[in-house]
Amino acid sequence: MVLIRLVVILALWAGSAAADARALEAAWRGWVAQAGVTGSTIAITRDGQLVRSLGIGEDPEARAPLASLSKSITGACILALERQGLLSTSQTVGQLFSGTGMAMTQGASRITVAELLTHSSGLMRDSTQGRPSPWRARGGDRTLEVAQTAMSRNPGPKQFVYNNENYAVLGAVIQVVAGENPALVCPRLVLAPLGLDAAVSREFGGGVSWGGNEMSAPDFARFAASLAPRRDWPRLPMGGGVSYGPGVMLKEGGGRTTLWHFGSWCFLFGQSAGAYFFQLADSWGVTVTYNRCLSQSQTQALDVALASAIR
Repeated sequence: MVLIRLVVILALWAGSAAADARALEAAWRGWVAQAGVTGSTIAITRDGQLVRSLGIGEDPEARAPLASLSKSITGACILALERQGLLSTSQTVGQLFSGTGMAMTQGASRITVAELLTHSSGLMRDSTQGRPSPWRARGGDRTLEVAQTAMSRNPGPKQFVYNNENYAVLGAVIQVVAGENPALVCPRLVLAPLGLDAAVSREFGGGVSWGGNEMSAPDFARFAASLAPRRDWPRLPMGGGVSYGPGVMLKEGGGRTTLWHFGSWCFLFGQSAGAYFFQLADSWGVTVTYNRCLSQSQTQALDVALASAIR
């Protein structure tokens, strides 16, 4: 999975819902053709309501791999568990894993939940990258295995380093405090109240907490529209006014907050897939899925195309 920062930060715009939805649809269609994508879906929301969903070569209601958009579900799940009093984002993994048998270096034991959420734990090397087969569904759930690998190393400096292992450790935290696999706990806590659900990806489900969920674009768009950024969310500045929070990137501007994230599963052999969303708080949102591995310039082109459609 690859993290791509937006090259254009989305702005406020005016106009009718129908006109803006048409412009966003046209921008998406143009990008699909230019990028050579054979299967893609789009869902457009306004004020939390779905206003348009379409597919090219795909059923717009079909579940698609979310890749790293799964992190936003894990992040929301951690915050829900905190509201229930089962954990605190200021707690260390040493405190949470005490008595579980999880082997940890002294440095790893001092990592906090907030640092995991914001990729500032000091976990540098990502054991989930560059090995196609182990992270697919046929390898089974690897959450605890990846978490153990991460915890067995001494962390580096506390700075932003995007690493799937952070969210693997969060998956292990969820399993410890809730007593169930995050694939079961998180949909129940954060999706079911919205009338939504997620499935473990048949192809990529070995890493559900960092990239293994599947949802339809309309359902994920509804979930994204429900996210309400709070000032007490853990967040880490990334530069340019952009911060990383609980599975999302954030940008403040015009009195509102824009959330977004990219996700990508890229394999030399077998299925590749990607997804993208943005959500302007209390306004418009877009979720796009696609069925191939794209270059950074191609994913940036999607962002630019949608941003250019805003008016």
